[in-house]
Amino acid sequence: MTEKETDQSQGTQVFRPCGRAFFVYYVAMAICFFGPQINPAAGLPAWLGLVLGLILVAAVVYMRWGQEYRLTPRGVSKVWPWTGREVEIPWENLGEVTVRRGLTQTLLRVGNLSIQDKSGGPGLFWFGLSDPKAVQEVIQRRGR
Repeated sequence: MTEKETDQSQGTQVFRPCGRAFFVYYVAMAICFFGPQINPAAGLPAWLGLVLGLILVAAVVYMRWGQEYRLTPRGVSKVWPWTGREVEIPWENLGEVTVRRGLTQTLLRVGNLSIQDKSGGPGLFWFGLSDPKAVQEVIQRRGR
């Protein structure tokens, strides 16, 4: 629930993925950047490790700052501000909201939300929230 912003005039809440949610990506970046230089016998050229590391950096930047999750008076939505794309589930079609966590996410105190659409439309998946249970409660409270 980091970087939560609230606009009281319109009743909109905005959530973004938490930095801790990308810990595994950070470890993979370190392996890609430093692994070929520490152990050249591993078989991965240093230039390829650098390229793979930069691809991971781009993926983290896109996933961390390239998407946001909104609770609006109309419903719940996932927005990609860089592209202007938005997927929304109106409050009347809001189905089950489930918290999804793996072992690593539990240790890092982050989690995901899976939001179903009762009308059969595509559901939403909110990745990397720092307090997914609190966000789930807010959604269920507003959805009533």
